[in-house]
Amino acid sequence: MMMQLLEEKIFGIVLKGSLGLVSVLSIGALVFFSVPVALGILVGGIIAVVNFVWIRSVLQRILVQLPARASLYAQIRYVGRLTVFAIVLYFIITSGWFSLAGLFIGLSVVVISIIALSLYGALRAGG
Repeated sequence: MMMQLLEEKIFGIVLKGSLGLVSVLSIGALVFFSVPVALGILVGGIIAVVNFVWIRSVLQRILVQLPARASLYAQIRYVGRLTVFAIVLYFIITSGWFSLAGLFIGLSVVVISIIALSLYGALRAGG
């Protein structure tokens, strides 16, 4: 019963966990490191979360379409999403306002949240 409830709310849990992690890491970097590191983590985290939400949105639309159209739709959205994020990341990296290390940490927050949630679920299930 507990795992079924967790599976129904997994997107919200990952989203909230990622935003919380971005907040904690950004504030920690501001206190212990520098403003460019904190800004890198903040911007990288925002990009990662927006990407995560965008992927979910596309997948939900694909699941309600016919299979032939869904494939083309997925390919176009994938290339479009990659193009948008590549352009955004190019300007962020070339601006010089953000730390690359902070940016990489920020871009990893969704993955860290998913790993943490997976470990929590495995430990709760006794595995």
